Amino acid sequence: MLESHNIDAESRTDARKEKLEADAVWQLLESADQVVVAKGKSVETFQPGEANQESIINAVLGRSGSLRAPTIRIDDVFYVGFNETLYSEIPFDN
Repeated sequence: MLESHNIDAESRTDARKEKLEADAVWQLLESADQVVVAKGKSVETFQPGEANQESIINAVLGRSGSLRAPTIRIDDVFYVGFNETLYSEIPFDN
């Protein structure tokens, strides 16, 4: 997906080999301005905070209990999961 949109990643991690569980995921996401979570055809946007920590963690963790892929950070926004429409819009529509 990144290659098809000419997006270079600063770093890549294989979610199958490096599992991030709830505490580590929250440490990663809590400082973001937004967390955009795509699941199938639905997309939810969250503003991280203690009040919605559990909702965000439940949305971004997959069945294995690890962070869902793909997870992309652009500036202070995390995009978690895949939705074709979402990835065809700004900032991915190069």
